[in-house]
Amino acid sequence: MALYPHNRLSPLLRMDPVAVASLISAVADLAVVVGEDGIVSDISHNLDSVSGNEVVQWRGRPIEDLVTASSRTRLRKLINSARQGREAERVDISHPLEGGGDLPFRYSALRIDGTNQVVLIGRDLRLVVELQSRLLAHARSIEQHARSLRQAEAHYRLLFETVSEAIIVIDADNGKVREANTQAAMLLGLPGKALSGRKFTALFRSRQRPDVEAMLQAVGEAGEPLTVEVEAEGRVSLSAEAFRAGDLQLVMVQIAPVKEATAPESDLVALVRNAPEAVILANEDGKIVWVNETFLTLAGVPFAANAAGHHLDEFLSWSGLTQDVLLQNVRRHGRLQNLSGVIGGRDGEAVAVRFSALTLPEGTTPGYGFVMRPLTPGETQTGVESSDLVRAVENLVEMIGYTPMKDLVRDTTDVIEKMCIEAALNLTGNNRTVAARVLGLSRQTLYLKMNRFGLVGPDDEAGED
Repeated sequence: MALYPHNRLSPLLRMDPVAVASLISAVADLAVVVGEDGIVSDISHNLDSVSGNEVVQWRGRPIEDLVTASSRTRLRKLINSARQGREAERVDISHPLEGGGDLPFRYSALRIDGTNQVVLIGRDLRLVVELQSRLLAHARSIEQHARSLRQAEAHYRLLFETVSEAIIVIDADNGKVREANTQAAMLLGLPGKALSGRKFTALFRSRQRPDVEAMLQAVGEAGEPLTVEVEAEGRVSLSAEAFRAGDLQLVMVQIAPVKEATAPESDLVALVRNAPEAVILANEDGKIVWVNETFLTLAGVPFAANAAGHHLDEFLSWSGLTQDVLLQNVRRHGRLQNLSGVIGGRDGEAVAVRFSALTLPEGTTPGYGFVMRPLTPGETQTGVESSDLVRAVENLVEMIGYTPMKDLVRDTTDVIEKMCIEAALNLTGNNRTVAARVLGLSRQTLYLKMNRFGLVGPDDEAGED
């Protein structure tokens, strides 16, 4: 609404104040007539019913009581300027509503000629305030989104620079490097900042450039990943894959050094690794350091790493012998053959085996080697019988009918007891204390049985006495 100097409105303002307020309200949202005493004498408005019903109740009340505390100084200055005949001004003033909130208006003030009455001409600013609020919320949303983008970009930059792979991002349209991390620059032997903006093909030797150019073209046309090997600071592998980022068509290239082919595994190692017998290598403490595939199958272990570092007795048992006794005898004799044992599988199943043990030869890491063969069902049931036991059984059959059964049982039991004691003494290096523990006997009982079977010589008897 255009504002004019006071003297150009004098014909209009000579009219009745109420008529003047009604005329002004036709082109304004609100017109308030304020008397010389500051009391609202009349009101005219074009507001909605809710706001209008509250505004009409302002009649007869002091105008300063109808505005917010922060607006009173501006209102007082506006009214005084109008009474002094100064050019009309625009002032933003807020009215508190009974239900809460404010009713904002932008006022201009005019004095009615011949009186000190002032007409306040107001424009409803609620729509403007709402738009401003929306704009502010939108601006905050944009700022928050921009902050999130900056954080995401910072995270991307950190990941891009710290990832172990060497990566270069290329613009597919012009073949220039858009981004490259430190690892890529190191592999190509160039400073990191020197890569950005350069033609990707120019980073390689002249004779390699056609291959690199052909790779980029093929990836862009087919959209399929492609890998080639070229010479840079050394032999490197380039793995290219096309992708889009918004309107940009890009190619990501991963660079990796080509490792020299390692020497093939020796025939001997391959033979042991794939042998039908289970093979174990253990250190001096009896901890497993290596096993072959057959052992993994028998023990139900998926990976060699699941067995390495574990003690032998976590997987194996040796007919009542402890791990310490077994290793002690292997160290003493250098090699033990034709021993019986059981591999306890992680799946709960046990496999009976016949095995040999030996100390590893000099010049290698100190430790032990074990070669194990699973027993067949027949061997598992009967075992490997000694000649003494075979002869005892043969004699038993021949003596049936001539000798009472209790005597046959006693004689056969004596043969078996003697064989067990001899085997225990052999395994323990004639250590009677350990042999008795292996057999589940007391040391005194073992000595009595040895004396009975003639296993104690004159020196042993003197020593015992």
